[in-house]
Amino acid sequence: MDTINISLTNDQVKLVNNLTKSYQFANRSEFFRAILRLVFRRPEMITAADELVLEPPAIRSRKKIMASMRATGKYPSAFLKSLGRGLSESDYFSD
Repeated sequence: MDTINISLTNDQVKLVNNLTKSYQFANRSEFFRAILRLVFRRPEMITAADELVLEPPAIRSRKKIMASMRATGKYPSAFLKSLGRGLSESDYFSD
C-alpha cells in the first residue's frame, strides 16, 4: 500500500478527527478510504460538490437560529454551545 501526504488547515484536521471519531473509523486513513470508496461508487458527488453554491443564511437573528436548532432535538448541547459562540463572534448575525 502506498502513502499519500496531504496538507489540511487546522479546521479541516479537526473536522476529520471529529468525523473519524463520530463514525467510529479505526483511524483517519480508514476515514479517507471510505470517502474514496463513496466517490468511486458515486462520482456525480464531485460534480454536485463543484456546483454547490454557498449563500449566506436568510435569518440573521442569533436567537432565532439557536431556537430553531434546539427545537429539532438533533444536536448535542456541546455543538449548540459551540454554534452559539461562533454566531456571537460573527458580524453578519444580529441580536
